[in-house]
Parts: sequence; C-alpha cells; structure tokens
Amino acid sequence: MHLKTQQVSVSNLEVGMYVSRLDVPWVKTPFPIQGFYITKQDEISLLGQYCNHVYIDTILSKVEGPLVKQRWTPSTSDNKLDPKTQKLINEKARMKSRVEHYEVSTPIKKELRTAEKIYTNVTSTIASAISQIDNGEPIQLNTVEKSVRKMVDSVIRNPDALVWMCRVRQENSQLFENSIRAAVWGLVFARHLGLSRKDLNDVGAALILSSIGKSKLPRELHIGELDDNEQLEFQKHIEYTIEELEYMGTINGQIKFIISNYCERNNGSGYPRQIIGNRIPFLARVSGISDYYEQLINPRPGIEAMTPVEAVANLYHNRGVLFQRELIESFIQAIGIYPTGSLVELSDHSVALVLEQKENARLRPKVALVRNHYGIELDKSNVLDLSESPKDDNGIPLEVLHSLPSSAVDVDNDMLTDKLFGFKWFGMAS
Repeated sequence: MHLKTQQVSVSNLEVGMYVSRLDVPWVKTPFPIQGFYITKQDEISLLGQYCNHVYIDTILSKVEGPLVKQRWTPSTSDNKLDPKTQKLINEKARMKSRVEHYEVSTPIKKELRTAEKIYTNVTSTIASAISQIDNGEPIQLNTVEKSVRKMVDSVIRNPDALVWMCRVRQENSQLFENSIRAAVWGLVFARHLGLSRKDLNDVGAALILSSIGKSKLPRELHIGELDDNEQLEFQKHIEYTIEELEYMGTINGQIKFIISNYCERNNGSGYPRQIIGNRIPFLARVSGISDYYEQLINPRPGIEAMTPVEAVANLYHNRGVLFQRELIESFIQAIGIYPTGSLVELSDHSVALVLEQKENARLRPKVALVRNHYGIELDKSNVLDLSESPKDDNGIPLEVLHSLPSSAVDVDNDMLTDKLFGFKWFGMAS
C-alpha cells in the first residue's frame, strides 16, 4: 500500500524524488508542468526560490519521503532480540478464515437515521454501566450486548453510517467515547475480513467494555503524555476491567480474552504480558489495531491529533513492528486513507468532508464541499464524486491534496447533516 502523494518541505527534498505538484502555479516557474524527477542538488535550490513545499509522488519516487512522526515508539529494539524472538515477530499473521462476504444493502442517507439512534443508545448504555460501577452495582451486561448487536447490524448494512457518527460525535467529553469509536473501527475492520457476526459482536463488545477499567483510573492519567510510572499505573485498566466483568459472572469468555490481550503488540512491547506475534489471539490483534488508530486521531487531551492520513502512515510504518504486516494492510483497506466524515483539502484548495468511499477508488471518494477555494463557507453543500474526475475552474481534474485535522475547520455538524441528508441529530429528526 502506498500513499500516492506526500507534502514535503523543500528543505527535506532529496535527489530521486518525483515532484508531482507545487504550492504555486506551474506557469510561474521554469519547471515542466507534468512533473519531474529531481536529478541534482541545483534543482532543489531552484525549487527553494519558488516554493515552500512541494508534493512528491511516493510511487514514482526512487527514494522514500520523510517518515511521518511516530508516537509510542516500541520499547523493544529489534537489533537486541534473540533469533527465536525475532522469528516470532516476523511470522506471517495467522488469520481467521473468511466466512461471510458482506455487501452494502442500505444507502447511507437511510442508514444514518438508524445509526444516530444506535450511537445515542450505546452512549447512554455505557454511561449507565459506568454509573452502576461507581455505585458498586453489577452492570446489566445484556443491555450492553443488545446495543452492540445493533451496531453490528448497522455496520453490516452500511459501514459508512456509524463511521460518520464517529465524526459528528467526537467531543471527547466522556472517557468512554474513545472506546465506542474504537468499537466502530473494529467492526468495520472485522466486516472487511469477512468474520462471523459472533466475532463482530465480540470485538465490538470487548472494545466498548474496555472503557470500564479506564473509568476507574485517576483523572490525571487521562491527560497528556505519561511518564514511565504513570504508564504502569495506566496499564492497570485491563486488570480493573476484568475484575468488573468477573464480578458480573456471566461474561462471554472470548470477550474477556480479547480485553486481556488487545494491548499486546507484535514485537512484545505491549502489556500486560508482553506476548509476541501470533501468540496474541487473533481478535485481540484486530481490536488492538482499531484502538491504536482511534488513539492517534482522537488522542487524550494535551496530545496533538493526527490526521487520518498521518495515522495511516504511522500504522504502515509500524507494520511488522507493533502490528503484523498483513493485518495492517487489511485494516487500511477496510477504513481507507480518507475515512467517511474526515476533512480534506482538494487540489484547488477548497475544503470538503468525505461522504462515501468506493472500494475501487479509495483515493477518490465522494465529498461535500464546506468551503470554496477562496475560503468562504458555502451555504449549500456541493457534492462531488472525485472518481468521476470533476474539474476545477482551470479545467484540471480535482483530487484530494491532503487530509486535515478535524479541528482545522469549524463545521456545524448538525447543520451540515441537515443540508446533506435532510434531517438533524440529537432528537431533532422527524
């Protein structure tokens, strides 16, 4: 899997890179408009006279671009590992066999009405569960499992609907909201892998219930970067979650197994038992990637969020390290580089929200413009299907320039959804 283009500062350019776009019009420079290879240092110096940054084609380039910043650097250094451990890390991922081939059966406009009710219901259910724990009462697990089954049904019908809800409900006002969104990513991933409904239910329930133990931690452990001692304290959330589940007594054994292992990592740098590679249960590996991705794009307060493209690049860089290669590649195929609901800047510098992705055109999604290329907010959303090569004012086909953080543009999600789909959220739907 390759990211087609990557923005690179002129100061970071290298001989061998293929320049596909500039940050200024081609006609104002002496460079060929169709793009070119950098063959000597003088060309980089000349680019610096005209540009601050350029866009390199990572497929055509003969060298790799600068690596996207990486968080949570693995503590295990590969060059210090014994041969047996290294062999375990490098094992090909053992995957569960595909048992289903799920087709989208409901248009997103129709499924969104159901998805909003499901998302509201699961949020209320988990809030009640955590309140019960605080009061020393057992959780009504059947209510949680019922909510998860409804999430599974929605993701099977059309995964984009609940993914859109992850966009419009990302305030992070409650600790458990990360877990709900991680569950959505996990369900989309498991659906893509063709796992059974039971496996989807177990992945969703495990990721949602993982928030239980986190709610028992001191508030300061949920803010900013943690030092080594704080990290050890934070890791107790798994122990606390399992304690609560065992107190209930009727928890599905596989759900408990996933929760016990989803924070393990392929190279043994995870916790609580530093398991390596295929020794980590398969559904725990699926859940671990989904949770990790959520933490990158919606991190704890005090940590800068990555854009979806940066998060994908981070995952891709960690293939064969934190996570097995085959699973990372499958996850990226499942969610796409530009997930539904993510903000992107187009090649004419307009800003849009991704509405839908096509499996055969992941880099050219259907988008809704929210600001034009002059930076003016649009009263009426203009929907463009980039796979059909719509053109800008100069007759050049539009494409995604790069993704943006969710905070880059102040979008009224309720108003936007009303414009696009004809109804509003939060009890306002007709």
